[in-house]
Amino acid sequence: MKDYLINGSNISGLDPFDRGLAFGDGVFRTFKIIDGKPLHWDYHFQKLSYDCKKLGIKLPNESLLLDDIKLLFTRKSGTFVAKWIITRGSSNRGYSIPKNIEPNRILLKNNFTPIPESLYLKGVNLEFSSKRASSLLQLGATKHLNRLENVLAKQAVTSSSFDAIMVDENDYVNECTSHNILALFGKQIHMPKHNHAGVSGVSRQIVIDHANSLGYAITESNLSRDQLLKANEIVIINSVNGALPVKQIKNKKWNSLNLAYELNKLLKKIK
Repeated sequence: MKDYLINGSNISGLDPFDRGLAFGDGVFRTFKIIDGKPLHWDYHFQKLSYDCKKLGIKLPNESLLLDDIKLLFTRKSGTFVAKWIITRGSSNRGYSIPKNIEPNRILLKNNFTPIPESLYLKGVNLEFSSKRASSLLQLGATKHLNRLENVLAKQAVTSSSFDAIMVDENDYVNECTSHNILALFGKQIHMPKHNHAGVSGVSRQIVIDHANSLGYAITESNLSRDQLLKANEIVIINSVNGALPVKQIKNKKWNSLNLAYELNKLLKKIK
């Protein structure tokens, strides 16, 4: 079996008239498969539902998505990385959307390559990217297929940094190229607002939902670069790597690993 399914089958290719290819007209989510089961699936499906609703894309039934996962990930042991891509469907040229268009669903399977354990123990270096997070109110927080600014920002990350921080058009911290970013001030975890730019990831949502149980309060705020550097701790987080402590941005260094450690325990606890 190939390492993907298109609409539930191993067909050899995607319709070249698919709007995801032509316009980036679709959404995606990336998640782990552990011993045949999708990790944090309820959260990922909720995010897919939100993203599709916001863009007016018909979401396939959850049972179809789960059946595809079961079919592609037949091994019941081991860890893999899965990616759901839901496009609006296929149409002729032009931006107009046909009335009865049906979505295409694409499930990708990748081997999981863990990052070195030393990064969890010692932390990672970040830099500020010269590429900005694009702002569009209709697309804020959604994981749509138009991710070219992230591609360009990732390409520009220097070898001394693990990832790069992208700021928005107002120079507020928004996200990293492939991670959400959290900043701890006292017992408050500050997260950038995603009302007009950025992706609200699943791991970020889990922190929002359960931070209180760890004794932290959540604040969604606009942080400047200088304000970010004044944080007691900084963590970057996503569904594949979990939570990583940040040890240095520019000339500012941090030594504490506590928040990342607590968040990784939380992410392992939540199924």
